[in-house]
Amino acid sequence: MSPVVGHTVHTFETVDSTQAVLGHLAADGGLEGTVVVARHQTAGRGSRGRQWWDAPGESLMFSVLLRPPVPIAWAPQLSLVSGVAVVDALNACCNVDARIRWPNDVLIDGKKVCGVLPEAVSREDGRVNYVLLGIGINVDQRAFPPELDTATSLFRATSVQHDHGPLLSATLAALDRRYGEWLSNGFTELRLEWRKRASMLGQRVHIRDGGEGVAIDVDDSGALLVDAGRGVLTRVVSAVTDPGQGSA
Repeated sequence: MSPVVGHTVHTFETVDSTQAVLGHLAADGGLEGTVVVARHQTAGRGSRGRQWWDAPGESLMFSVLLRPPVPIAWAPQLSLVSGVAVVDALNACCNVDARIRWPNDVLIDGKKVCGVLPEAVSREDGRVNYVLLGIGINVDQRAFPPELDTATSLFRATSVQHDHGPLLSATLAALDRRYGEWLSNGFTELRLEWRKRASMLGQRVHIRDGGEGVAIDVDDSGALLVDAGRGVLTRVVSAVTDPGQGSA
């Protein structure tokens, strides 16, 4: 069977953001699995509206167009599904022990090497029109700005330079496989794979409402379960940005 993800790859030297470029293609009816790659972004975005910093040619940055026939409420699960795929690719290609920090970061030795940004556009019936899945992997950075002292790169972790082409191919192949599993079986089975790769289970975490507790698990929807003490279990839901409602 031909892969869904990566059949068409558009490569650019510099863009404002791969999400923005892919968003235009999606709105014009672009096929599921289309990928936009850039060597540099002038206005890249991370989670919660943060700017994604990169120096030209040092990061592998790409966005993937997905059109899953599911309710919009399922879209946040794609952060976790994508995290599993990225860890699969990094561990196999780069001989590292990458781990996932809920919901959308991949870590090596406790430092962030990759971020995942899913942006979903809904239809009028409450189902997904399309998802722009942005992935940024720090590959060749030898140093980061002082404010990014919690970041790392594949080079810093391995002291080896990594060819972006094979890494992109491996990541797209892993994403195609895990996305297919999710479409066929939902998140229930992939939840076990996520747990094997998780970095934070059993650790104390801070919740956005100001509370804190111990991360216990994720449920079958992909929400994080936090033990806040005194018998209270808090369910934390990962939000996916919806830039606006698209047409059916």
